Amino acid sequence: MPETTSSSGLSQIWQSALPQLAKRVGHAACDSFLRNAEVLEFDGETFLLGVANEFARNWLAERHLPAISSCLSELMEKPVHVEMRVLQPEANPLEPPMTHTAPARPVAAGFGSTPLNPKYTFENFVVADCNRFAHAAAQQVSKSPGKSYNPLFIHSKVGLGKTHLLQAIGHAVVEHNPGLQVVYISAESFVNQLIAAMRDNHTAQFRRRYRNVDVWLVDDIQFIAAIKGPASEEEFFHTFNTLCETNKQVVIASDAPPRHLQLMNDRLRSRLEMGIVADLRCPDVETRIAILDKKARSEGLDLPREILTYIAEKIESNIRVLEGALLKVCAQISLTNEQPTLATVEELIADYSTAAAPRTVSIREVAEYVADQMECRLEDMLGPKRNQEIVWPRQVAIYLSRELTNHSLASIGDFFGGRDHSTILHAYNKVSALLETDEEVLWLINDLKSGLQA
Repeated sequence: MPETTSSSGLSQIWQSALPQLAKRVGHAACDSFLRNAEVLEFDGETFLLGVANEFARNWLAERHLPAISSCLSELMEKPVHVEMRVLQPEANPLEPPMTHTAPARPVAAGFGSTPLNPKYTFENFVVADCNRFAHAAAQQVSKSPGKSYNPLFIHSKVGLGKTHLLQAIGHAVVEHNPGLQVVYISAESFVNQLIAAMRDNHTAQFRRRYRNVDVWLVDDIQFIAAIKGPASEEEFFHTFNTLCETNKQVVIASDAPPRHLQLMNDRLRSRLEMGIVADLRCPDVETRIAILDKKARSEGLDLPREILTYIAEKIESNIRVLEGALLKVCAQISLTNEQPTLATVEELIADYSTAAAPRTVSIREVAEYVADQMECRLEDMLGPKRNQEIVWPRQVAIYLSRELTNHSLASIGDFFGGRDHSTILHAYNKVSALLETDEEVLWLINDLKSGLQA
């Protein structure tokens, strides 16, 4: 790549690397430290990466520098090195929080909060049936923080726009109410700060900071639910409770609704459900095309409809991956200064596609995978037991066997303990009906299908 690559070209290269980085370092680390980093320079051998603060630089250098270098080397198709520089001085974490109106900087720097991405605004969010209610609720919260829809709980699977909406609220509040203290932070960062405060005997200062903010935006709350031990949940619960009771706005994003979080604190689960719970579903192909078109135009490109359609059809269920694939195409245009052909685009996004031809699987592979994922013994699934914790995984495995293999109902019945045709058909029809009415079942089946076809 020439040394004269423009800043927009560097940005496109970095954005196209993010989906792969998320897989390697984890979505929490990617969203907290990498998504708002900037490529400052590239001399042909070394990327100079700008990060938000010293904590981010140390964290990435100690844990993830090889993964970042490897990912960028693969993208550039040659070995490259990565160096990091702090974009701005880090505030003393025990000083009173400062409120900033610049959208690309932390809105409350004293918290070590994640900078808001300037692209994550309401203006850049494509509204469709799959997200209309969550979008409307988020806009209402941004107009009257603490007065309605408190708390607002937004949930979806990875990459469907939760973080975008969360940060859009932050941008709108900072713009229209610059005097309010707004904190956007991942649950992982909250826990890490709590651990540091407990270690350094600064717990009182930690509580005082977080229980006096005006708008608290917390991403990936499932991280707290995944930690073993009550301290993090208790601290989060009391912070959450204090803010809600004093009419401060709380907005939470998660990969699952409150009732499905593995929380030890039932009071916390109850409080999470006391406001508005809004979900984001997978966008249809027309919505995906609209998202791609808007993203391309924001990058200064007018891509042909056939290219947008091809990308939208190949990447079905993750907006973050969808945009990552598009940005890889944008990076290619920046490098070559040429409009890519459809064949070139097909090659560029091959690693991103979620609509590739499915891998052929056997009934046994289906049954073993479902048994493992749903924590059920294979022998029980194939045996005569009829208790619910066995029957439901069995029905799911039967449904997937019918969907992913070419075997007849009779063959499937033979494998599942010699069950007759009518029993297998009943199991298949039950799961099929639930797919139309129960979103949890829809996600379960999609996840299992993806795992089996990977």
